[in-house]
Amino acid sequence: MLIRVYGTMENRMDKIESQVMPVPPNVLSSFKAGFDAITNQILIILIPIAIDLFIWLGPHLQIKTLLSGFLNSMITSAEFSSIESAGILASSKELINQAAEQLNLFSVLRTIPVGIPSIMSGRSPIEIPAGAPLLVDIKSPLAVALLVLVIILVGLCIGCFYYYMVVQAAFQGKINLREVIRRWPKGTLQVFSLSLALLILFIAITIPASCAISVVALFGLPLGQLAIFLYIGLILWLAFPLVFSAHGIFVNHYNALLSVQRSMLMTRATLPTTALFILLVLLVSEGLNYLWRVPPENSWLTLVGVGGHAFITSALLAASFVYYRDADRWTQVALKLINSNREKQARGM
Repeated sequence: MLIRVYGTMENRMDKIESQVMPVPPNVLSSFKAGFDAITNQILIILIPIAIDLFIWLGPHLQIKTLLSGFLNSMITSAEFSSIESAGILASSKELINQAAEQLNLFSVLRTIPVGIPSIMSGRSPIEIPAGAPLLVDIKSPLAVALLVLVIILVGLCIGCFYYYMVVQAAFQGKINLREVIRRWPKGTLQVFSLSLALLILFIAITIPASCAISVVALFGLPLGQLAIFLYIGLILWLAFPLVFSAHGIFVNHYNALLSVQRSMLMTRATLPTTALFILLVLLVSEGLNYLWRVPPENSWLTLVGVGGHAFITSALLAASFVYYRDADRWTQVALKLINSNREKQARGM
C-alpha cells in the first residue's frame, strides 16, 4: 500500500515538473517565427538596404596613396632588399594595389558582434550604374585611424537601434519607436563594452598565436599551414559559445558580462540543437549570397540582391532572437530543476 502511494506521488511530481519545464528550443519554429516577424514588419529591411546603398553608391574612402607608399618603402628598404621577401612583395604589388582600389573604409559600418547586415561591405564594389563613385583618398594615417574609429562607433550605434527593432518585431509583432529610443542608449553602452572586451580577447590570443605560427613556419611550409589550421580551430572553438553574447542585451536587457555568461551556459546546455541552428543560418545566408551577387555591380539589378539580402538576414536575425529566448528559458528552468533535485537528494541522505 505504501509503495503504491509513493509511486502515485512520484508520478504527480513528474507531471508537475513536466508542466513547469518550458518547450525546448525548436529550430524550425524559430525560423518560421523570424520570417513571419519580418514579413509583418517589412519596413525594418530599409535600414540594411540604406547601408548597402550608401556603401555602393555613396563616396568611397580609400587609402591607395598611403598603402602604396608603405609597400614601396618596404620593397626598397635595406632589410628587404637582401632577402626573398622583396621579390615576393614586388610580384604581389599589383594584386595588393588592386585590393587597395576596392577598399572602402565605409565598409566597416558592418560591425560585429552587433551591426547592420551588408552584402556590399564584403563585395567592395568599385563601379556603380551611373559610372564611377566619388573617390576620396585619405593620405594621413592619423586621419584614417580616426575615421575608422568613428565609422565603427556609428555602425555599432545604428546596429543597436536595428537590433531593438528586430527584437520588437519578433516578440511583439509591432515596432514601438519610443521604447526603442528609451532602451537604445543603455543597450549601446553595453554593446560598446562587449565589443571592447571581445577585441581585447582577440588581440590577446592573436599576438602570441602569430608569433608561434611564425616560429613553426620556419621548420617548413606544411608545419606552418598546420599551425594556421590549429589557430583557426582555436578561434572557432572559443567563438562558438559567444555566438549569442549580444542577444541577452537586447532580449533580456542584461549587462554585457551577464549576457556573455548566459550565452556560454546556453550553448553548452543545448549544444546539438544550437550547432544545428547556427549551421542552417550559415547555409541559408551564405548560400543565398551567391544568388544576390549574380548581377554585376554596375547594373541596377543589383538592387534585387540588396533587397533580398536585407530581408533574409533580417529574418535570420529575428529567428536567432526567438531561438535564444526559448533556449535561454529552457536552460534556466532545467538548471533550477536539477539543483532542486540535488537539494532533495541531499536532504534525503
